[in-house]
Amino acid sequence: ASTLKKRELSDMCRIDPRMILLQVLITAVCMFWISSPMGIFLEICSLLLFLLYLRLPGQALHLAAYFAVADLLFELTAFYPMPLFIERLCFLLHRLSPMVGIMILSIRSISVSQLVTGTQKLHCPRKMALTVAVALRFIPTISQELSQIRDALKTRGVPLNIVTFVKAPVLTTEYILVPFMMRGVRVADELSASAVTRAIESPAPRGERIPTKIRPKDIIYLALVLAADVGILLYDHLG
Repeated sequence: ASTLKKRELSDMCRIDPRMILLQVLITAVCMFWISSPMGIFLEICSLLLFLLYLRLPGQALHLAAYFAVADLLFELTAFYPMPLFIERLCFLLHRLSPMVGIMILSIRSISVSQLVTGTQKLHCPRKMALTVAVALRFIPTISQELSQIRDALKTRGVPLNIVTFVKAPVLTTEYILVPFMMRGVRVADELSASAVTRAIESPAPRGERIPTKIRPKDIIYLALVLAADVGILLYDHLG
């Protein structure tokens, strides 16, 4: 009985992948017009509510912690003189925090197979679907790659921490980005080969283990996304 109740609750919170894809598109477009810190804060709050509805409290907590740190760093740059590089980095971390939130939501709420099926039903170009699918498979490996880079730097006597970054921000960034890009190319090639072996390039329509159809709650979910983003835009420009 408890297992059946969990399945019913999971099905109640599951949203059609097409609605998630449209939410990603709507949020990305709205971020071009949202400019004030309050608008960004409201966008983060709306994403936190959607994450909680999708039963992803851990991801909501991670997003809240990320935004708290990014907002604190952004506010500190307004009161304390810092190098231009650090100021721009803090600005980008704060400005792009809603995109981090929508990335977390899309990765955790839909699988790669659901993504490909959703783009197929939205009649999106297959090349775009393949690109997004490989990107979604690559993003979860970022933390693993950074952990390996940190261990490699530690063995060479270069600890990767905040103190090292503050002392030499450009050099520390170089130590991270160069090996990360090299490893990223290798991982992307491996993911592409894995996708090809799974017949992701096949022109035949993909089958569905769980049939996806738009239900009233999916329409309500998308309407709430539109209402939240439009309301934030109006507040940002007219408030």
